[in-house]
Amino acid sequence: MLRFDINFVFTIINVLILFAVVKIFLIGRVHKILDARKAQVDEQFSEAEKKLEEADKTRQEYEDSIKGIEEEKERRFTEARNQAKSEYDRLMEQAKKESDKILATARKEAEEERQIRLRRANQEITDMVAKAAERIVTADQSEEMDKQLYDRFLEQAK
Repeated sequence: MLRFDINFVFTIINVLILFAVVKIFLIGRVHKILDARKAQVDEQFSEAEKKLEEADKTRQEYEDSIKGIEEEKERRFTEARNQAKSEYDRLMEQAKKESDKILATARKEAEEERQIRLRRANQEITDMVAKAAERIVTADQSEEMDKQLYDRFLEQAK
């Protein structure tokens, strides 16, 4: 059976004192250390979340910047293409005007050259006719002589 003696009471008192001492000096400090460590971990998680949010924000800004750059590049490319086309059209129009002017000048010069050659040819023919007529008038007229003069005239006309 169970005896209730003084040793049992002292043992219970010793256990309670030991429990109080352990709780005050050991468990309290361990809890403080654990609470401090938990606060430190929570703070690190909080900082990590902030940095993650900043990274997401920076990534979004980067993507927006890239999108803006792509749009600017496309706009400038379109501008350059349009400007090059208008410059090409202007140069082609200018070249067409120049070629038309050169062709008109060349046609005019060719017509003038043709007129000069026609005048020279007419002058030469007139001179030959005059010489032939002079020879005919000054020479004896015979049929043989007329034929020779006519042949020479044709040779010189060629």
